[in-house]
Amino acid sequence: MQFSHELPHISLFMSIIFSSLILLVVKIRNNTTIFMPKEFKTIKRIIEKISKRNNLGEYPLTFTIIAGSRTYWIARALGVCKKEDFCYFMRNINPFLPYKGKFSEEINEAIRQSYLINSIEAFAWPNGTIAISRSTFRTNKSREDYIAFILGHEISHILNNDSFNNSLKKAKRGKGLKPKKKEEIGCRFSRESESKADINSAKMLLKAGYSKDIPIKAHDFFSKQNGYAYETEKNSSHPGYEDRRKNLKDFLTDYEASEKAFLRKEYTKGRWIFSRKENTLTFKIFS
Repeated sequence: MQFSHELPHISLFMSIIFSSLILLVVKIRNNTTIFMPKEFKTIKRIIEKISKRNNLGEYPLTFTIIAGSRTYWIARALGVCKKEDFCYFMRNINPFLPYKGKFSEEINEAIRQSYLINSIEAFAWPNGTIAISRSTFRTNKSREDYIAFILGHEISHILNNDSFNNSLKKAKRGKGLKPKKKEEIGCRFSRESESKADINSAKMLLKAGYSKDIPIKAHDFFSKQNGYAYETEKNSSHPGYEDRRKNLKDFLTDYEASEKAFLRKEYTKGRWIFSRKENTLTFKIFS
């Protein structure tokens, strides 16, 4: 009889233990790098390799995987949004979530199509966040070294505060000028920073032990996958195909002539923080 009285207590105790285990499993799944999506694992491997031979600054670097720009255009075509500003939000939407509610079918279809037909896309926000479309990983497949060139390029923008500096130079040099001329000046500064980011990325990769031919091969591959080889224009924010390629080739020629000058050993130590809820992977750098 005494045993039967204890049964409800044992059952309650086991229920509490079981619930606690479920919560623990969910927490581990949502916040540990072990169970994060393969795209984030690729980023982690690359940054760990680069950080062993490069100075990546003193502030955290946060990476997020987005649906990409094609989602923006597809969402507009499907009638999900009419206002351009709101549609622009679709580019940065989390591609790992199945969406529910209003327009869920259209949003999920936009994400699916973007993953299939969007190509290579990445950009850096001034606050240290680097966004990469999920399609970038699909397009590159096993070419992890090409993705490394992308990450190095975006990290360069952050380390050099390109967004702020370009804006400041545009404001100073463009003071009193007509809007069109001022915009052309801004584009020139943007092109210069893009060229420097390519070179800085190449330096990072070479220091980290990547093959010397990766920067040029990655550049050519990206251009072909995106389907364009435009010329540099006054209103171009990025250098044209030939100019960008020559910029890299000239650097690599100089590198081969004085290789040791680029191999100064540097390193960056930090720890990783993954958040499934925020769809982010952060490399928190130790000061």
